[in-house]
Amino acid sequence: MLRETEARDRAPLIELFSSPEVGTYIGGPRPRAELERAVPEVWGRGYAAEACAAALDWPADVHPGEPVALCTQSADARALRLAAKLGFTEVERFEAFGAEQWFGVRSPVPPTG
Repeated sequence: MLRETEARDRAPLIELFSSPEVGTYIGGPRPRAELERAVPEVWGRGYAAEACAAALDWPADVHPGEPVALCTQSADARALRLAAKLGFTEVERFEAFGAEQWFGVRSPVPPTG
């Protein structure tokens, strides 16, 4: 499940990239202090949109012509902005998990030519 990063993701991200096991094939673990400095420098710079756009290339390649669905809480304004930026349009809102949910679809781009 892809979503925009949140403040609660910071500690697990640092833990992940400072792990010797994870770092084995990516140049080794990174020092915690370096990661602490780097995470605030990149937070909120639109990398989630870039990553999600790249991830959306996969279903377009594997299942051309098929729409992609997205569900998030209606209260998550940042997720809704990201959804709109990625081309999702609202289909409906409904109650689940004790909150209003937003359901949207990204229609496939028809082939040109």
